[in-house]
Amino acid sequence: METDTLLLILEKQEEELRFETLSYSLLHDIGETIIRKAKEKDAAVYVMIRLSGSVIYASAMDGSSANNIKWAIRKANTAELNGRSSMRDGMINRAKGRTLAERGLNEAEYTDAGGSFPIMLASGVTIGSITVSGMASEEDHQLIADVLAEFLEKRIQRVV
Repeated sequence: METDTLLLILEKQEEELRFETLSYSLLHDIGETIIRKAKEKDAAVYVMIRLSGSVIYASAMDGSSANNIKWAIRKANTAELNGRSSMRDGMINRAKGRTLAERGLNEAEYTDAGGSFPIMLASGVTIGSITVSGMASEEDHQLIADVLAEFLEKRIQRVV
């Protein structure tokens, strides 16, 4: 798929997958659903959900590693900083030929790999992130988007 097309799909996902109301219970259910769907794919992932910088849900599947946790933190930092998915952030960087370091971001704390999706209110304000680490970047991203679409009863285009 062409970069411009992918960027439009990612932006549209971020516009569609916003919350009118939110609770810890709902986010816990989203986290558990991501784990269940990862099991169905025979994937071993780490899932982390943060609100205002605090982890409110985390689950590591058998076969995931401490490295997945480190990647998840870096992905979440990126999504929360920019208010867009880490996948879209990475695509924008590559399209502009720039690195995180050129943007003044420490690569030990941020990454533009896919797999973190901002938790946004209907108003567009980012209040946290949902992150998956363990599969290919695009698959991590799409797993989150698919589960959010299910919970929010939205139809979205997929990137994989």
